[in-house]
Amino acid sequence: MRSFKQILIISMSLVLFSCIGSQNESDKGEDDFNYYVEQFADLRILRYQVPGFDTLTLQRKKLIYYLSQAALCGRDIFFDQNGKYNLAIRKTLENIYETYSGNRETPEFAEFMVYLKRIWFSNGIYHHYSTDKFIPGFTQEYFTTLVENADKNKFPLRQDQSLKEFVGEIIPVLFDPGVLSKKVCQDPGKDLVTNSAVNFYAGVSQQQVESFYDKMKDPLEPRPVSYGLNSKVVSKNGIIEEVVWKMDGLYGEAIEKILFWLQKAQSVTETKEQSESLSKLIEYYQTGDLTTWDEYNVLWVKDQNSLVDFINGFIETYDDPLGLKATWESVVNFKDTKATGRTEILSQNAQWFEDNSPIADQFKKKVVKGVTAKVITVVQLGGECYPATPIGINLPNADWIRKEYGSKSVTMENIMHAYDQANLKTGFLEEFASDSNE
Repeated sequence: MRSFKQILIISMSLVLFSCIGSQNESDKGEDDFNYYVEQFADLRILRYQVPGFDTLTLQRKKLIYYLSQAALCGRDIFFDQNGKYNLAIRKTLENIYETYSGNRETPEFAEFMVYLKRIWFSNGIYHHYSTDKFIPGFTQEYFTTLVENADKNKFPLRQDQSLKEFVGEIIPVLFDPGVLSKKVCQDPGKDLVTNSAVNFYAGVSQQQVESFYDKMKDPLEPRPVSYGLNSKVVSKNGIIEEVVWKMDGLYGEAIEKILFWLQKAQSVTETKEQSESLSKLIEYYQTGDLTTWDEYNVLWVKDQNSLVDFINGFIETYDDPLGLKATWESVVNFKDTKATGRTEILSQNAQWFEDNSPIADQFKKKVVKGVTAKVITVVQLGGECYPATPIGINLPNADWIRKEYGSKSVTMENIMHAYDQANLKTGFLEEFASDSNE
């Protein structure tokens, strides 16, 4: 069972920005905090509060800060994973945004701004939900004008590449619906690898990738390694190989920054178990060894006493058409102890629910290695978890770890509260209720 990512969609998608502040535990109704930020395209931007942060100890605040900084360092990894042109396009548009010397008070420039915001939101040029490429609301000719009137020294050109060559290369990617049109292709009649724009493969076909990993797998292995989770498969001189995402490998520059903050975090960990799991995560980033990744997940599940918790790494495989490669993500949080107490009642009685479930006895577990359920307050989000935000997570993903050691299931209380409060002001009640009592 993978982590579940439930994005509430009423009439548009929602994205959340945080705001450290206070909120009474008993106040679950409408409050005066302004949750709404902005709306464009099919998106509505919200903010969320972080109640209880002010009551944390200085050590825990430091731990959250260091982990939050690590969460911010993986942004470019996720952009690049979503498509090989995403970073170049984002940097190009940001250069135009910052240095364009022409008239900004035009309908065309307004469309440019919507397009840039959509790229920020979706971490690239593909819709975060449908995975279809979205096309700019301005023309190719207007884009050329924007480039000509921006700082020409700040475009992300490759070595020995001219600006004209660069623009000619990315224009079809931006404007032609037939070029790299789908981030994740799931059409069974097509080659899923070559027809997906996601940046996990280069110069290889679906059949080649499947054959490459089939040779590694042992179907009788009781504790299988998640082969392919943290690498890109490429063809070099006719030889298929993996380029691993690690400190001295692909994404090494970003991973070094992540490691810097994780090592800072280790100096202020709360418990021995938390320190051990963080050490193992650091080792995994340094080596790229997937056995070490499994060892980290086991230690992470065993850590039940830390108030502050986090996820950080290459975790979810939804964006790989073959379900092998994991996108980078991070969530930093601390436990809502009062609300968690309520969920613990259910967790403590997991065996009763199993014994009394309406299924055949042969499918019931004799001994439940339970899900550790808790309610959390989210402080920071990164990678695949931001800006389109989940409201709950259930990890780790490896079935054998879940079977032998259990899992952590969390509900993101302050995220759900932000959704609830925003929904109170959608206009629905004003339209269909005659008075406040109704």
